[in-house]
Amino acid sequence: MTCICVIGMHRSGTSCLTGIMQRFGVELGDVFTENLHNKMGNRENSRIVNLNEALLTLNNATWYSPTVVTNWHQEHIKERDSIIAGLRGRSTKFWGFKDTRTLFTLNFWLGAIDHPEFIGTFRHPHRVALSLNQRDKAPVDQCWELWHIYNSKLLKLAKERDFALVNFDLPPDEYLEDTLNKLIKLGLSPDKIDIARDFFDMRLRNQSKTGIDNIKIPKHIMSLYQELLDYHKNY
Repeated sequence: MTCICVIGMHRSGTSCLTGIMQRFGVELGDVFTENLHNKMGNRENSRIVNLNEALLTLNNATWYSPTVVTNWHQEHIKERDSIIAGLRGRSTKFWGFKDTRTLFTLNFWLGAIDHPEFIGTFRHPHRVALSLNQRDKAPVDQCWELWHIYNSKLLKLAKERDFALVNFDLPPDEYLEDTLNKLIKLGLSPDKIDIARDFFDMRLRNQSKTGIDNIKIPKHIMSLYQELLDYHKNY
């Protein structure tokens, strides 16, 4: 039985990627299928989100000021094992989960998951920043820096564990085919490709028409974005 973990920054297509993956038959448990800021739902399991939040809090962090989690208690381990047992019990072959916080809590989860598979997603920093600004009223320049924190971790992990990334900014048809093909390479059934394809709705991709060519973004952030583009292109 294989676990597939979707990882990436907030507002970067993690929900879309996870919804497509779910249509392939990956067991996610009880997830949100509609939210105020995501009409198709963020596809997050509330128990996993709450546990990750508890871990960040214990380590004096939050999702908007994250740090790699190194401390946890027995109660956290018990809840983790209960969540995983429940998902495995509902699955015949593949189960998985998505929570952006997992970039910083991953070592905790790996203590109970043997040989997981990963797939990540990224998006242009300004589109992510505008989306967070629209949702949370956070200053755009602070969101750029938060993007850098998350995506530095994403790229490092992708290189260490050798897994694919998808680019949420690609034209719809190109994005969809790239995503479908990479999920199939993880072992998901091609027989369900049409069902999976139907999940994607371009109309729900926020900030997709936002111009990004003339935005003055700090060099270190754009340098990381180019690294992500190169990794995606060459994988």
